[in-house]
Amino acid sequence: MKDGFIREVYLRSTPSVDLDLVTEQVDCTKHTIPMSVYDQLREEYCENEQEKFAANLFMLQSGPQLVEG
Repeated sequence: MKDGFIREVYLRSTPSVDLDLVTEQVDCTKHTIPMSVYDQLREEYCENEQEKFAANLFMLQSGPQLVEG
């Protein structure tokens, strides 16, 4: 997976947050991201199925909640 994936996920989430600028832990349950945006990010940052799987695991464990859209 290319560098910057996790940061970009949170930049495109609602509410948006730049992980490079925060000083405390981000509560992933307070952020959402449309499924269509997440799919675009996976296509851009993941080069194979294994990386897409790793991205999905990240989302399940500590990513923003996926919503319709």
